[in-house]
This record gives sequence, structure tokens and C-alpha cells, in this order.
Amino acid sequence: MINNISYIAALIACVLWFTAATRYFGFQQFAAAKVLIPKSQRGSPIYLTTAAAIRFLGGMNGAFALMSAVLLALAFSQSALFSDPAERCILLLILAAAHFSQFIFNVPVLLKGQRRDEAYWNVLSGPMLFIFVLDAAETVICLCAAALQFAA
Repeated sequence: MINNISYIAALIACVLWFTAATRYFGFQQFAAAKVLIPKSQRGSPIYLTTAAAIRFLGGMNGAFALMSAVLLALAFSQSALFSDPAERCILLLILAAAHFSQFIFNVPVLLKGQRRDEAYWNVLSGPMLFIFVLDAAETVICLCAAALQFAA
């Protein structure tokens, strides 16, 4: 019972977070680029290039949002597809890896002291702090749910 609840809860969290990331990076790419590019460089071509490139991150998050939504619909419909705890464990580990990959690559920026001489971005403030913390939390949520599937 707890493994089913944790699976559904993790999928709901994934749908919400990946959808929010799709919206932010895919459709608010200029706002996202402002977080990465210092004010002094926003008139340069690098700002527009970064904004265009960020949309790829929106697309990847969109694919994970769709996958999570489909898995959630299957779970609610009581489908036999992906109903085995071992299958669910693997899916949750993949989702955890997706969240972890978006968390871990901010760690070197954080360790280098964040924005310095217009390099890097501020990990510990504004939208990046929210993203940093939520990707870490989503990683833990998915790993815990995977562990419960594994134990079932």
C-alpha cells in the first residue's frame, strides 16, 4: 500500500516540477537567460543565444513531464502496464537521475563562488536557489519511492 502511495506521490511531484520547468525554460526563456547572463551582457548576442539554447532544457523537461503524466494515468487506471514494483523502481530511478542531473551541475558553480566578475550565476538566490533546492528534493522523493518499490 505504502509503495503504491509513494509511487503516485512521486509521479505527481514529477509532473508538477517538470511541467513548471517546461514552462520556465521553454516559454519564459528570456527570464531564465537573465538569471544566467549578467546585466552588462544582456545587450550582446550571447544573451539571445543563451535564451534560444535554454529552450532545449524546456523540451527535455517537457518529455519527462509527459512520461510522468502517462505513468500517473496508467497507475490511476489500474493498468497492468508498469504495475510491477521492479518496473516502477527502474522508472523512479530514471526520474531521480533526471532531477539529479539538473541539480548536480549547479554544485561546481556553487563551489566556485557563484557570479564572480560576471562569470557563472547565483545558485543561492532567486530562481536558481528554488530550482537547486527543488531538484535536490525531487531526487530524494524519487529515490525514496524507488526504495519502497524495491522493498515491495
